[in-house]
Amino acid sequence: MGCKAPDRYEIMDREFPVRIAVAADPANYEATRRWLQRYVGTGNYASKPHIMWTAKRAHCVYFRDLHTALMFTAGCPHIRLISETYDGPRR
Repeated sequence: MGCKAPDRYEIMDREFPVRIAVAADPANYEATRRWLQRYVGTGNYASKPHIMWTAKRAHCVYFRDLHTALMFTAGCPHIRLISETYDGPRR
């Protein structure tokens, strides 16, 4: 009996525990990607598109540690951080 291979997003959550959600702005995407490759390195971050509870489009950037995430927020002043609360039913 075989086992199911883990999904790539599960691997991403495991290897990169720090997640930052930024506004999905196509005009700033290339500048942000270049900054990440130059200062963080290709294998030290991951990213994927994300849809918030209110149907706002965002882009999640994952990092291995908090220091790199703080460096990202300080080094990319053109990004806009997104956060929201869940107003649905409570458990």
